[in-house]
Amino acid sequence: MYKNHEYLLSLYYRFVDLAVLNFAFFLGVYLRFYSGNSLEFQDIAVFDLVESNYVSLLLFINITWLFISGSQKVYDLQRFTSKNRYVLSVATAIFLQLLITVAFNGLIKTFYSRFFLFYTYFSFSVFLIVGRLITHKLYVLKLQKVTAQNSIVLFGYSNQLSEVVDFLENNISTETQKLIQLEPNGIQLGKLEEINKEFPISELYLSFSNYNENELESLSVFCDNNFIRLRLVFNWKKVGSQNVEVVKFNQTNVLKLSLTPLDNQYNALIKRMFDLLFTIVVSILLFSWLFPILAIAVKLSSPGSVFFKQKRSGINNKGFNCYKFRSMRQNADADLKQATQNDPRITKVGAFLRKTSLDELPQFINVLKGQMSIVGPRPHMLKHTEEYSSLVGSFMNRHAIKPGITGLAQIKGFRGEIDDFTLLQNRVRLDRFYVNNWTSFFDLKIVFLTVFTLFKDHK
Repeated sequence: MYKNHEYLLSLYYRFVDLAVLNFAFFLGVYLRFYSGNSLEFQDIAVFDLVESNYVSLLLFINITWLFISGSQKVYDLQRFTSKNRYVLSVATAIFLQLLITVAFNGLIKTFYSRFFLFYTYFSFSVFLIVGRLITHKLYVLKLQKVTAQNSIVLFGYSNQLSEVVDFLENNISTETQKLIQLEPNGIQLGKLEEINKEFPISELYLSFSNYNENELESLSVFCDNNFIRLRLVFNWKKVGSQNVEVVKFNQTNVLKLSLTPLDNQYNALIKRMFDLLFTIVVSILLFSWLFPILAIAVKLSSPGSVFFKQKRSGINNKGFNCYKFRSMRQNADADLKQATQNDPRITKVGAFLRKTSLDELPQFINVLKGQMSIVGPRPHMLKHTEEYSSLVGSFMNRHAIKPGITGLAQIKGFRGEIDDFTLLQNRVRLDRFYVNNWTSFFDLKIVFLTVFTLFKDHK
């Protein structure tokens, strides 16, 4: 097995994280039940972990952390293109762990102490960061003492490998390995042999488009004979920017290009869990009293039904009935003509609902039905989808995932009437960025920022 620096460091991180998680658990027990602040167990001389079912919780959080950290790929260090994205992924894993623990708490009806949970997960977050920093520093010091400098060689022009070089320069590899970049002037086996003698080559990166089959075969044989790991850089602009998975059909390698990270079943499951949990919490805390108030206001504003139902374009461009609070007087053009500024069809109550986006609240029903998500591209009328797809290239890519109640374009101010081609382009650009770069933290950020954009002007 090829145990490079990233492999070894990720292995150490796994052990450190589990050790920190268990330490945080017992620290939480101590702070809650042994520090003199115990209220629930004040008559018990010694807090019994077994009888209180806290041992089952300890087992549960260890198992769930293994699954959640695996689904978030927090130990696959080379997949992160920046330290910020890596930190966000780890933070998301901790937050998901907390949500699942709270759900487990309610499911088994044991009702673990809220102060205990706070102490545990706060200390876990802090100690995890500190533990990783110390582990990283110790690992680098160890390498500097016991490892002779080797090299990573890159064959390709600067514009082809700039992102690879940037990544490697910000990675632990360059702290103990020399980066050598060569222009793709043939296969240059002699030059590689010279480099390998002075600075043993650990990895060889090739810009895939610069070499034919015979040259790739020769370089592959050289790498095999010298125990060098060959890396092929797939940099065909738009195609290369998509998520790529390599699978084998018998002896043939096939590159599978994903339309979105949500093609991954684990990501899709996490997003669906977030949608359901968020909808349930909001329904209990907000909708239980706000829905009746808004329904009565809509009913009194003008004759007609409380809800407005309209066919919209959903995932894979399949139509669905999208629900809203009715903001207009009943009219024959509701399904054909989009609302405009100062539209005479809009009621006074409807104007307030549209300005604050409260007319969108019934779409949580669509979320529960699995037709929409909390965050995603806003759904258009079927007629507009047909029109816009002929105006903007790759417009239909935004339908690769479920539409959302809110989205990236909305928090950037691009919501409401589309009366300018530039506005349409910007919406599609932001929607496509979200589709191609989804993360669970991205969803949380958009939901948080949505609250602060409700009263801003639309673009």
